[in-house]
Amino acid sequence: MADEENKEENGMPFNEVTTGQEIPPKKGLLEELEELRANGQTSTARYQEVMKEVEVIFGTGETNSFGTNDLNILKDKLNKMSKADLQAFSRKVGVNPYYEKSAVHDNIIKEFNRYNSRGNIATAPQPVPAVELDPNNPKHKEVLDWLNQ
Repeated sequence: MADEENKEENGMPFNEVTTGQEIPPKKGLLEELEELRANGQTSTARYQEVMKEVEVIFGTGETNSFGTNDLNILKDKLNKMSKADLQAFSRKVGVNPYYEKSAVHDNIIKEFNRYNSRGNIATAPQPVPAVELDPNNPKHKEVLDWLNQ
């Protein structure tokens, strides 16, 4: 009886039991995207789905005339276009639309690669951490003495 009163006072009417199947915290879109890239799963449907979500959130369609930063998504988009749609899209991105459909398709992909090679946020290099010198290491001590620190 004393145990029951004690449990009610603590606000726990029962003993907590865990099954070992707790749900892990959900990953964010960018973490999932990086994980898929690290695993080499860039051609999977899940990667394209996550990439499209990220591009919608960052507004890539408004800032990038191609509407995407991913080559596979662009190829999929181009394959679904008719000749008239492809010509209108090629005018938008600055490619001559009056070639054969396959040539226009290839020229758009070349222009896309040129655009991405110029550098954008997705292709920007990651910052490199500064080197830390340990004064207890004799080689590092020599460098620190040379730098007058």
